[in-house]
Amino acid sequence: MKDNEKLKAIAIKVLDKTSVEKDEVYGFAIITVLMIISIMLTCIRIIQECNKNKISKDFTAQEKYKLYGEEIKTYSERRGWFTKMRIKKVLRREMKPDDYNKYSMSILASLLDTGENLTEEELQTLVEAANV
Repeated sequence: MKDNEKLKAIAIKVLDKTSVEKDEVYGFAIITVLMIISIMLTCIRIIQECNKNKISKDFTAQEKYKLYGEEIKTYSERRGWFTKMRIKKVLRREMKPDDYNKYSMSILASLLDTGENLTEEELQTLVEAANV
């Protein structure tokens, strides 16, 4: 499966857990899937920026994936106010105000639920896509 298809599959996994309406014929709108992918990649970039001092030049790609994966799972499990605030900030930037008011809590919970249960392959796909 190509990385784009993997990203789409992860986004649909997130959207399946939300209250966002699904079209009967096409499933989720393409723009909604793209928005979720953008939100996920922005969150990964934030984690990378926060951890840039922990990573040395000697780190292999696998060690980076492991570090970021542990961070994602830790933030998803703890669900602290700062984590929620940062994700909400990204959601506000990506969504229309009406959609934000309607779906933000559902998408936030879904992102954190999905973050807890990401596989190593999915984590690798997200980190690789965020590095582009």
